[in-house]
Amino acid sequence: MNTFKIEKRTGTYAELLETYGFANLLSKVFDSINVSDADIIISDKEVYYEVSTNAPVSDEMIEKLSYFPLFRYVKQKTDSEVSQLPDYFDYPVQKEWKRERQALLNQAYKEYQGKDKKSERERRVNEIERIFENEKRIDFTLDVYAQIITPNNFPSFEKLYQNLFNNKEFFTQFINEIIHTYGKDSYVNKESEKKIKSLSFSKSVTATQLYNPNQGQGLNKPKADGLNRKNFDSSWISESLKISGALSDMICQLVKVGSSYDLKVFVPEYRQINYHFKSILIPKFKKYLKGNTPIEIDILNILLLTQMIIEHSGFMGRRKKVKDIVAGLHSVYQKDLGQNKAVVNIGFIQVPDFIKTGSKEENQTWIDILEEQRQIIGSIKESGDTVQGLLLYRNFISGSDINSFFRFSYWYAIYLSTRVSNKKYARSFSIETLNQFYKCMDTNELKLSEIISNIGFKAVAGAIRKSTVSLQYTPKENRKYDVRYGIAQTLQNKSKSKEDLAEFTGEFIALYNSETARQAEKTGSSLRASVRENELIEFYTLLDKFPSKLVGALLASYGFALPAKETTKSNEQEQDTTEEIVEE
Repeated sequence: MNTFKIEKRTGTYAELLETYGFANLLSKVFDSINVSDADIIISDKEVYYEVSTNAPVSDEMIEKLSYFPLFRYVKQKTDSEVSQLPDYFDYPVQKEWKRERQALLNQAYKEYQGKDKKSERERRVNEIERIFENEKRIDFTLDVYAQIITPNNFPSFEKLYQNLFNNKEFFTQFINEIIHTYGKDSYVNKESEKKIKSLSFSKSVTATQLYNPNQGQGLNKPKADGLNRKNFDSSWISESLKISGALSDMICQLVKVGSSYDLKVFVPEYRQINYHFKSILIPKFKKYLKGNTPIEIDILNILLLTQMIIEHSGFMGRRKKVKDIVAGLHSVYQKDLGQNKAVVNIGFIQVPDFIKTGSKEENQTWIDILEEQRQIIGSIKESGDTVQGLLLYRNFISGSDINSFFRFSYWYAIYLSTRVSNKKYARSFSIETLNQFYKCMDTNELKLSEIISNIGFKAVAGAIRKSTVSLQYTPKENRKYDVRYGIAQTLQNKSKSKEDLAEFTGEFIALYNSETARQAEKTGSSLRASVRENELIEFYTLLDKFPSKLVGALLASYGFALPAKETTKSNEQEQDTTEEIVEE
């Protein structure tokens, strides 16, 4: 057999974990018998997932196997007895290493505050990271094991691990049973089935909610003829593979809500992917995770996943949409109820369908765009009014809705201006990256490139910039012009109609040119360029051709962005803190 099928039954990530667990098993089988050239491919076939390999799995191959665990056991406490196990995950040590790393990073950011100590801070941070990459390597599965050891999840984990560990002499029968369960041309090996049934092992276990988000304890019955609070049961094969899949491909992040911490669980869903590529992707993905609030981590995770697919697109061989490689992230929100957590939301965050892998230069363009937008979103603290802005951005990135990005642009212009005026950190977009972004987003319908390359548009956007964000980053004693506060809000209101936007632009440019000329008379030299009449006429031609809301939104983007050099300078005010929640 070389093709295996896992049917979709729940519409959640449960069957995905089962699929990844089965792929992990195949990889272990090939490693165990020294098959080094085996390729494993995971594919989404709409109604089922498929795991295929170029190295057919035969009964003779299975008979050669020696015992190996489907997943590592977890040492829960410092004094837990695990000496009899071939391998285990030392949770107390791993947790302490993570705490130690975070404490050292926090100390480094505290000791080396300010841009004048930036190089020293970077040196110390790199030194700390080297320690925990070489001497005290924090395992990428720590986040999942932290959930496995909880009272709700550990009993089934224990039973499923002991199933094979306590019956090592029948290991090949167990593996044979699993392999034939998923084979497309599967059949029941009567002799193997008979042997397994005679053993003392857990044939069914509770369907743990961590791996089965829609099957927690509650008032459940297959038929609505009464109430039943019993948990769902599931087969030992399915649940064993889900644990394996969770350890290799699940992401668990604590999120801060008030004074408590809830849990968000993510599982990526691929259209088609090579197992080796996937195995590289997830550990690296976890290394760069940021954020600790619900909407923010949705955005940062999908941006990071998209960026990493592009960075490793050499594995994929040809130009294609990122969405043809990975569909997105399954997302489950678990509310902390004290002793237990309850699932309150099951969702799916899509990868944008407008991003494509391509040449080395094209890939680097998207990497630059995504990196900047990750930094900007990561700098926004999720509270109060910022929730609205983050929701707009999430709608854009998950729904591939450019109109949501335009609305976000208005919001962010106001947010940026307010933050900077209050001497608080906010990261601006760079003009160069915005140019790349909008050119990549260009379509025959939108024609964004035509707008942003228009000399009148550039002149008006530059005037807005020099009246607002550029001045705000300039020390007060060095300012030669007054900051024009409120432009972002006015621009948003006036962009609702062509006439209003044209009138606003004309009045604004008239005042801008007047201030520029007056200052030139005082100093004898022009400190900034005026907007010429032909440039203003060129801008008005855009309003005759394109919707005013589109032109206004692009003005908000560019009017509150900075050239790359100024962006770098303004970002030297970067926050000198690093935050990460460590599981209690």
